[in-house]
Amino acid sequence: MILIKILFLILCYLIGSLSPAIILCKAKYSVDIRTLGSGNAGTTNVLRNFGKRTAAATLLMDACKGIICYFAGLLVFSSYHMALLCGLVAVLGHIYPLYYGFRGGKGVATTMGLCLVAAPKAGLIALACAVVIIAISRRISLGSLLGSLIFTALVAAFGYDYFVLIWAAVITLIIWIKHRENIKRILSGNEPKFSLKK
Repeated sequence: MILIKILFLILCYLIGSLSPAIILCKAKYSVDIRTLGSGNAGTTNVLRNFGKRTAAATLLMDACKGIICYFAGLLVFSSYHMALLCGLVAVLGHIYPLYYGFRGGKGVATTMGLCLVAAPKAGLIALACAVVIIAISRRISLGSLLGSLIFTALVAAFGYDYFVLIWAAVITLIIWIKHRENIKRILSGNEPKFSLKK
């Protein structure tokens, strides 16, 4: 059973390694999104370079990776904790994709999809807070950072077990580590603002 679980986690990593940002931008514009803007293969960089429609498609497909792997783990193993691990591995695949030289996105959209299905109440509240923060600050990175903290705090407040709390804390830590350059720019006041006018 342990071997089966390991193989399944590898499969979830491979699913997470699929990068909609890279695939869509190469297919539609013949450009590797990682050569533009921040160099990140994620929704924000796609939005800044190619507009709302491609960014929305990227966001949706990235979120679906976390959702699919979570439910796949739940279906195959009938285990909530295993489903959480499957989703987490998909997030790691998104950030460090095997197919693209381990250079992917920052994991926010895949994490968002995962959190919404793994802990719906906490996920929805955290997402709503993140949207408000982004709308006020016009900085997606700030919403992502604070939203992840809020999610972990809510998981603790809603009485989830220690495994789930540690899982949420690990995801938050990953988000913060991947946003370390954004944090520096936020603190210095140099973090770019986004606009939906494009």
